[in-house]
Amino acid sequence: MANTYTVMSFNLRVIVPSDPFNWEDRKHWIAETIHTYMPDVIGTQEATIPMLEWLKDRFRDTYEVYAVNRTVSTEVGEFSAIFVKKSSLTIGASASFMLSETPDIIGSMGWDAHCERICSWVELIPKGGAEPAFRFFNTHLDHMGKLARKEGLKLIQRVIQSKDAVKSMPVILTGDFNDVPESETLAQISSMNSCYSNFTAEEKNNSLTFHGYEGGTEGAPIDYILCSLGADILATSIIRDRIEGGFPSDHYPVLATIRLKGETNEK
Repeated sequence: MANTYTVMSFNLRVIVPSDPFNWEDRKHWIAETIHTYMPDVIGTQEATIPMLEWLKDRFRDTYEVYAVNRTVSTEVGEFSAIFVKKSSLTIGASASFMLSETPDIIGSMGWDAHCERICSWVELIPKGGAEPAFRFFNTHLDHMGKLARKEGLKLIQRVIQSKDAVKSMPVILTGDFNDVPESETLAQISSMNSCYSNFTAEEKNNSLTFHGYEGGTEGAPIDYILCSLGADILATSIIRDRIEGGFPSDHYPVLATIRLKGETNEK
């Protein structure tokens, strides 16, 4: 269907030797998950340098990747990497900014954050087209700093609005927000539609996305796909596939089908 895309938000879980499932197994399970659903765009979180290099090589024929390290280093750090399916879209303009009081300074920490936090965004051009059809933002909010989560989303919204003031187009935002739908954090960006907005009461009660390698469904999500009023979320699923008896990550990936509306407008 024209102007319809599948989008995934996927926290990959950093490499932790004490985890019940190790990276050498999980990387193949992550790849299988991506191959199974083949989203047009994937917003990932917690990809470290070796993880990202392996995934970029594995998907070099099918996905273009935009990623900026949240730390000034060639050895350590994490990325909010964006994977774009080459057969559907190409990357136009792109940039990243820190979720801090000094967003242009890579490595800066904001407010009461425990870690550096980054947001990356791209403008995406439909295959064969000349102009971008939508902007895609991806981030990972702090797991400890309540103020950092709130202010981080406020900052993202300001950046979205500043880009929209120059050229308006639909916006999709993915990420691990480390907070539940009814939280003060999510209230900062209430103007966007949530992938869970069409869930029934029962589905909302069983929308757990962080499971800590234990599985299960009961609970609230902390992983999101949001979109502006220029797009409709047609369907959402939380992917709970187990592979070879294991979980690809300690988070379930979230998958949504999104239809864009309207044309872009220069301002």
